[in-house]
Amino acid sequence: MPPSPARPLLEAPLHELIALLYKQFNRLLAQAGISLSTQEVAELAAAAAERRPLPPDAERIRERLAELIRESEQELQTRFQMSFAQALATDMSAVSGWETTAEFLELANHKSNAELRISAASTLLLMLGDSRFAHHAYAVIEDDNGQMDVDACLARRGLCHCAQVPPLAEDWLAQVKTALPPTG
Repeated sequence: MPPSPARPLLEAPLHELIALLYKQFNRLLAQAGISLSTQEVAELAAAAAERRPLPPDAERIRERLAELIRESEQELQTRFQMSFAQALATDMSAVSGWETTAEFLELANHKSNAELRISAASTLLLMLGDSRFAHHAYAVIEDDNGQMDVDACLARRGLCHCAQVPPLAEDWLAQVKTALPPTG
């Protein structure tokens, strides 16, 4: 199997990954009254990467990310009757409730957006030291089945950072599961 093009994410500076993930939520955080400047995002990312105390807005950010995860979980449950792990493992061709191409595309968009929000937000939370949604990162890793796509590489980095395990360790997953037992 050829190496994954996402694999360099395992060695990328963590503060850059945190800032990148944060930017994905900029608009949704701003809607909740959380608006950080580029410099403030860089400071938050550096503090989290170095495991230093986080800036005052960090708790509000974590709580808003948790709300977004819960909203997306509810979206998957209500619209598709699936958990996040089930949604990841379910191809859109197996989803019913559509008759036209437009309806199919709308459903696919809702499913994909919810999955991406849950994956990215749970990973960012891990990078910010919050493991309450670690089970979603484990689901991303499991669904990836060793391919190490972008989402899986980021989830791995988040899990490893939160568990204080080197992301390139041969037995990284076993070490992470010992430090952060899968729940949820």
